[in-house]
Amino acid sequence: MEANADAGRLPLEAAKPSHSGLQKAMKTRSVRAAIGLAAFFAIWQAVTGLGFVDGFLLPSPVGVAQALWELALDGSLWVHLGASLQRVAIGFLLACIVGLVLGLICGWWRTVSDFVRPVVEALRPIPPLAWIPITILWFGLGDAASYFLVFLGAVFPAFVATYTAVRGLDRNQMNAALCLGAKPWQLFTDVLIPASLPIILPGLRIALGVGWMCVVTAELIAAQTGLGYLIQQSRMLFQINNVVAGMVTIGLVGFLMSALLERLERRVNAWAPSERN
Repeated sequence: MEANADAGRLPLEAAKPSHSGLQKAMKTRSVRAAIGLAAFFAIWQAVTGLGFVDGFLLPSPVGVAQALWELALDGSLWVHLGASLQRVAIGFLLACIVGLVLGLICGWWRTVSDFVRPVVEALRPIPPLAWIPITILWFGLGDAASYFLVFLGAVFPAFVATYTAVRGLDRNQMNAALCLGAKPWQLFTDVLIPASLPIILPGLRIALGVGWMCVVTAELIAAQTGLGYLIQQSRMLFQINNVVAGMVTIGLVGFLMSALLERLERRVNAWAPSERN
């Protein structure tokens, strides 16, 4: 019997990845990512360097890097980047507060959901770009318009993720906690929230990405600073190097923000099976 029990445990123990194995897998992924990026920039340089594409319409990576360096030296890059980050941070924070609270309430109380969800589902398909004209009328050309557009872009993914997480919660966990004497507030803090985080946090990562795109879109039209404004002004002055430099900055910052949230997600959800593989 003891031998059979040991035999039954071996596959489970073997299935657990070791710490060194996880580190090796992460290094392998990093190397692959670096190779992929290097290949992308090499092809880009070859396409522009060999004349397949007009260098004025699509500057080479070397030209874009030089433009980024010049923008960084004169300080304009940091001014526009700081303005964009401030707008997306405030708009995203507001979206998280509203989306998480509303998602928890609608997920927990079906009656409230019956009133709120039809409104959300009617507004959610409207792209934030369609709100720009009325946003300018409401808030003018300033930061408030950008905050509102970022909020619109980020609040719906946050709400949907939170609502889905709460509605999909295994009620047996709640019943077990009640049988053990858990108070109502403990159901939220010790059962509901921890069990919902594996779905909520990826939703917030998506919401941040959408909000980042929205703030740049808003700055193209309704702002006097920011990366979107930098791209628009550079386009009007035919400074294509600066246009692509602004685009590269947007992509790099978006990648870093997503990576930071993913790292936080892995730390918070380290107990989840999907994060142990």
